[in-house]
Amino acid sequence: MRIRRELVGRADETSLVEAAITDGHRLVLIDGEPGVGKTRLLEHLVERAHAAGRTVLAGSATEFERLVPFGTYVDAFTRLTDAAPSPPAEAALRALLSADKADQLDRYHTYRDIRSFLAELADDRGVVLALDDLHWADAPSLELTEFLLRRPPAAGFTLAIACRSDAVPPVVGEAVARRDPRVTRLSLAPLGEDAAALLMPPEVDPRRRRLMYRVSGGNPLFLWALLDADDRRLSELAEDRPGATLALEQTLLAVLRRELDRLSPAGRRAAHAAAVAGELASLVVISHVAELDLAGTAAAVDELCRHGLGTLAGARFTFRHPLVRAAAYDTCGAGWRVAAHARIADHLRGNDGSLALLAHHTERCAELGDERAARTLGDAGLAYLDSAPTTAVRLLREALRVLPERDDLVPYRGVLLTGLARGTGVMGSLTESRRILHEVIHLPHEVASAAVAFSSVISRMLGRLDEARALLSAQTRKAGDDGRVRAQLLSELAAVAMLRSDPGGARRHAHEALALVSKTTDPALEAAAYALLAVACLQDGDLAAARAHSRRAGWLMDSASDTALVPHVELVAPLSWSEISLNRPADAERHLARGIDLATRSGRSYAMPYLLIGQAQLRTRAGRLAEAIEIAEHAASASEYIHSSETLAMARCVLLLPVLWRHGVDPAMTLADSLTAAGPGSAWWQAIAYVSVARVRLAGRTGGDHPQPPVLTRDTEVERLAVQSIRAGADGDVGTALERSAAAVEAAGDLPYQLGIAYDARARALSGHDDLPGAVAAARIAAERFGEGGAVVERGVAHQLLATVHGRMGDVASSHAEIGRAKAAYRESGADWLAGQLTRVERRLAASGQRHVARETALTKRELQVAELISQGLTNREVAEQLQVSQKTVETHVTRIFSKFDVRSRVALARRLASRGDRPASG
Repeated sequence: MRIRRELVGRADETSLVEAAITDGHRLVLIDGEPGVGKTRLLEHLVERAHAAGRTVLAGSATEFERLVPFGTYVDAFTRLTDAAPSPPAEAALRALLSADKADQLDRYHTYRDIRSFLAELADDRGVVLALDDLHWADAPSLELTEFLLRRPPAAGFTLAIACRSDAVPPVVGEAVARRDPRVTRLSLAPLGEDAAALLMPPEVDPRRRRLMYRVSGGNPLFLWALLDADDRRLSELAEDRPGATLALEQTLLAVLRRELDRLSPAGRRAAHAAAVAGELASLVVISHVAELDLAGTAAAVDELCRHGLGTLAGARFTFRHPLVRAAAYDTCGAGWRVAAHARIADHLRGNDGSLALLAHHTERCAELGDERAARTLGDAGLAYLDSAPTTAVRLLREALRVLPERDDLVPYRGVLLTGLARGTGVMGSLTESRRILHEVIHLPHEVASAAVAFSSVISRMLGRLDEARALLSAQTRKAGDDGRVRAQLLSELAAVAMLRSDPGGARRHAHEALALVSKTTDPALEAAAYALLAVACLQDGDLAAARAHSRRAGWLMDSASDTALVPHVELVAPLSWSEISLNRPADAERHLARGIDLATRSGRSYAMPYLLIGQAQLRTRAGRLAEAIEIAEHAASASEYIHSSETLAMARCVLLLPVLWRHGVDPAMTLADSLTAAGPGSAWWQAIAYVSVARVRLAGRTGGDHPQPPVLTRDTEVERLAVQSIRAGADGDVGTALERSAAAVEAAGDLPYQLGIAYDARARALSGHDDLPGAVAAARIAAERFGEGGAVVERGVAHQLLATVHGRMGDVASSHAEIGRAKAAYRESGADWLAGQLTRVERRLAASGQRHVARETALTKRELQVAELISQGLTNREVAEQLQVSQKTVETHVTRIFSKFDVRSRVALARRLASRGDRPASG
């Protein structure tokens, strides 16, 4: 007896499938429990798509090959090329299988090429990509699926997915949650008793039919598996339902194993061989693995088909359901299974098979001391470092375990260890990566140099700059005449010197690297050296050289291929930093976008925080505060993921100002306190943190500056002098405020943003000195320079300062105009907190304007006495002694006098009294 494979009890689902195919839905998700009919409904969708004239690609994931990268898509494209060979389809398949040529496996380009191929098919006849059992898909297949969902190839593209309800991939769940009308979800429930009865052969009596339904719960696959169970067994199962002692799936596996026991010895051997071979299960491979001749293999496969265990699709045998394969795999003897994997590995080696599948089977049969197996696993692991780092780490660990301990294999062991360190670093385990690298740095220099260079990257991210410098210096001396290796080490030394605020050392190392790299053909390494040189020149205050080197680095980076740039992708960050500083935001935007894209698709998670930090700084400068905060928080999360305290502190640095301007003092102060408690380890970022924290605390009118770093460079000098000037003015030290602001103006050179910062501080110092015309002139320059530098928020702050000064001068019209300009800047940038502060300033200025004259003429007799005495230069204490009152009373009078005259200093009060004939009010 056999269960019919008809679709019964699914009328609603099939009508929705028909509508999805007819209307060209973007996504169809079929989910449910194992065996409920997901695969069968997906097959129905494929049949309807074929009938509608669509091109169909159908692939499935398997439990036993889930560690083979892109296995689901390899299956789909293999079936397509077998059915309808075409150069584009074959090219896509080669790209997915080319993991053994790492420089050719550029994931993003592969994804884009596959997307373009699918778009061509969609434009032609429409295309359906059907992926079964996606809950077992490998990580790269899931990533490619996410790419296609987020960037659908064309209007005629439909992605159909079947998976278990408790394992729906997040990106698929997100698409369903958005309730897009072009997305259909079909959650399959078990069949009702009447529908289940339709699946059973007519000769099954009603009592047994009810018993089978009770045991199966309406699950079609379980019905099929239970069909040959005797009544006693059914009764036992009915009394022991899932949730008691046996899970239903375990029960099913037990029943399937008994089904396999009924096969002939050759049939069982063929089932075992097909289970081990998986997607390779052609008659030839089954024959080789089962050690049967071809005629015997054909007869055995026919037996499997007769028993309903699977079908032949061309020359390839596939099991009816993954659970059937699981039962066959599980019933293999453990020793026989290992030998079977070894026979498949031999078959793949002899037929130039895929390295991915060869590594998969080798991993399951490799023995200690097997050099050939170790090299297979190691080469595959190294190939997967960029495309599938999780798989790479697993394969490399296994290769190192198997590799013989021989002196001649020491270099290869060093290569594997370096790759393993890279893989663990990419995955976020920086400390583990550093530990592995320290195993390599004591090996011969030709092996150790790459490890030391990468170790420097890890040490930078952990804030261990002295350790990085010592390792790099020692290894550079050992590197001999290998120009490219020495250039890479010298570039890393330049990066470390830059972070240590040693621009002289950074320039020297970068120039030495450039002298060596010019003899090679590595534009990306040359670009990295020029980028570091540009930042070092900024630190030295050499703007002309910084401009030249930054432009050269940008040109080289634009001319470098993605493959060449990937190893140096984190050094896109210093290039973009120089471009932001030199007022070239468009170049910075382009390079950061490319760097982030490369870091994302190459799996270099350690590079991502640097790049996101640069992007957040760029967004802050451009006044896109919501984006800046989101990106900086992403950088902080990425830093926490890879356990990098250094980049976490850097991310908080660039988060401070946008949080202040958008959300206010309290959250910004919380961030500033965390940064003071756990700041950056590098001197350069300590200087940046000092300035950012000082600006927040000035806004909050609190003391306690962030500790000033011991080593300072010219690129942070202007902002440092500006905050010191504003702090001095807030403390009443007008002389220091004027001195520091003048120094800031002199140090700013010709950089618009730096000039804006300097003149803003100058305007505030002059206002505190009551030189209001001078303050207006300086604030106007600040607003103009901020506008020229694209600094939207700071331009608004300068206009707000102008409004305040004009208000003090009694120029109401100019004050209102400047408030309008400040409002526009805050609205454009999303500076909500600053906008709220501006509203209060506006009210205060309006009230001040209305009461200006009244206040100046409303001095009492006692206030006039105090005003005349302090205008003569007497201190509060001296005034109190002369008038025979307390010093606190004098301070109260002084506060009221300053308010009535709208002045902020005794000098300004003396000028006002001298220019007006003030008389006391009555009383």
